[in-house]
Amino acid sequence: MNDTHVLTLPIIRTFKLDFNLKFFWVLLAAAIFSLLVVCVLQLNAYTREIYLIQEYESKLVQLKEEGRFLEVNFSKVNSLNNMGNYTQAFEKAEEIEYIRVMEGTVLAK
Repeated sequence: MNDTHVLTLPIIRTFKLDFNLKFFWVLLAAAIFSLLVVCVLQLNAYTREIYLIQEYESKLVQLKEEGRFLEVNFSKVNSLNNMGNYTQAFEKAEEIEYIRVMEGTVLAK
């Protein structure tokens, strides 16, 4: 008298996927095509960035050379040898007079 009963629920059934093979290949081709387009766009962006970096590096070298040139010209302009040119308009003082201020005085306006 050993009876075993098995309950099979209608919810638990084997679920079969019926898909069309043609739909699968179209979906696969679309995915491959979209990945190739993304690859080309990323390669284009990468190439543009490399070109800009090279352009900026060449401009940086040019600006460094211009800075060195300006430093040399600045040192030539401000050298002590050129000070004679600037001091020719002044007159030499013949006599120097000093004003002595007493310690206890306060200046007022």
